[in-house]
Amino acid sequence: MSRTAVITGAATGIGRGSALQLAEDGFDLVLADWDAEEGEKTAEMCRNEGVDATFIYADMGVEEEAKQVIQLAKDKFLKVDFYLNNQGVTHDPKLLHEITESEAEYTIHSNIMGTFFGLKYMIQVMLEQEDGHIVLVSSSSGIRSETGFGMYSATKHAVIGLAQDAAMEYAGKNIRVNTICPGGIMTGMTQKIGKYMMEHQFVQPKPSAGLLRGGGLGQVDEVTGLVSFLASEKSGFMTGAILSVDGGNTL
Repeated sequence: MSRTAVITGAATGIGRGSALQLAEDGFDLVLADWDAEEGEKTAEMCRNEGVDATFIYADMGVEEEAKQVIQLAKDKFLKVDFYLNNQGVTHDPKLLHEITESEAEYTIHSNIMGTFFGLKYMIQVMLEQEDGHIVLVSSSSGIRSETGFGMYSATKHAVIGLAQDAAMEYAGKNIRVNTICPGGIMTGMTQKIGKYMMEHQFVQPKPSAGLLRGGGLGQVDEVTGLVSFLASEKSGFMTGAILSVDGGNTL
């Protein structure tokens, strides 16, 4: 029987890279995102690897839509071995007192509520099947707050809190929950942030940069290799872990 995985935020960046990596590893996939055009492209790329990959449009911050994603995976594959909760957004770099109500709500909606609803319904499925592995994508900003990204940092701290609570609550049910914290990875979101900072001459009160590569960026496949490991049986004795992939940014 094929292994199956669900990935949210699968349209671009780390989500797309992880989908392609798990397709290479032989996983059948359900992929979700609110970017339907790019999400469909990701699914097609995965199908080219010879696996079954289905894309579903969803805003994971809307409970009913999150529930539909998980229900689709259950109905289609009967069992979900691995869940990667990757959807997330940030706000424009600015000081805390400058963040607007709409920016705060947007970030909380995707990063906290989107994580919570996906986690809630995936746990229900894994309780029924009596096992499973969940990985939440937080950020280096969830380990050490990053100046200019106050609300984003707060939401990514919350992701770690949800993961560790779930790890403790469900370990006895053979459900494992771990967290990946990428930082300084070359993605579309990172490039957009860099462009904004240059155009608006925004300087972080406390600069954040990794120690490796002279503070340069990491690549998506340096995160997806970790996803591949976590989705494998080799990670079977891990739960509650917080795994940073940030070039030493949080040291």
